[in-house]
Amino acid sequence: MSVLRTMAGRLSVFGCVMLLLAACVSGQSGQGSAEGAGPGGAAVTESGIEKLELGSVEEMVAGAPLAAKYDNIVIASFDADEQISRDYPNAASECELQIVRQLKSKNSYKNVTEDDTKRFPGKTAVVSLKIVEMRITSSAARMWGGVFAGSSSMEVLLQIRDAGSDAVLHEKILSTSNSAWAASYTGGSSDASLPSDFGILIGEYLSKVIPAK
Repeated sequence: MSVLRTMAGRLSVFGCVMLLLAACVSGQSGQGSAEGAGPGGAAVTESGIEKLELGSVEEMVAGAPLAAKYDNIVIASFDADEQISRDYPNAASECELQIVRQLKSKNSYKNVTEDDTKRFPGKTAVVSLKIVEMRITSSAARMWGGVFAGSSSMEVLLQIRDAGSDAVLHEKILSTSNSAWAASYTGGSSDASLPSDFGILIGEYLSKVIPAK
């Protein structure tokens, strides 16, 4: 009987640990309805917008660029719904900062800014972004669950307009996710840096889609 009690006690402890892990894992925020896509692959969402997964700068697949060439890029807005903003209050600003830095690093455009009040000579592409789905595995969940805590992921709705027109010239849902194995090995550092890492990828994507004069 003592052996049975010991086994029952161990099972109870294991159950508590699993419940704690489930509580620590950040839930998936947002109401995204996109079908999954493989690395570098595309899928069409229920809303009819193509979803493209960005895996790395080196293997970036962007498709056909815009027909016109541009002197300037303005990141006019970077939004998220209320729930995502509460859960991840710094995600949009961290991502936007790296988008601007990546575009500036190309030295291809005369001006790149997130200040939508500025006006520049020449042709300007106006970019709007919104986080539509997001899940960042918490450090506690990564510590307790390792790879079993799952991957972190983000999805952003991207729209590009010409400054002189309200017409949408380019629209995609861009997504990315980290490796649960790599995140576990590094103690969750790639979970925390996902918004910044995604910003670099989005900046690279924009540099391929928006031709510079």
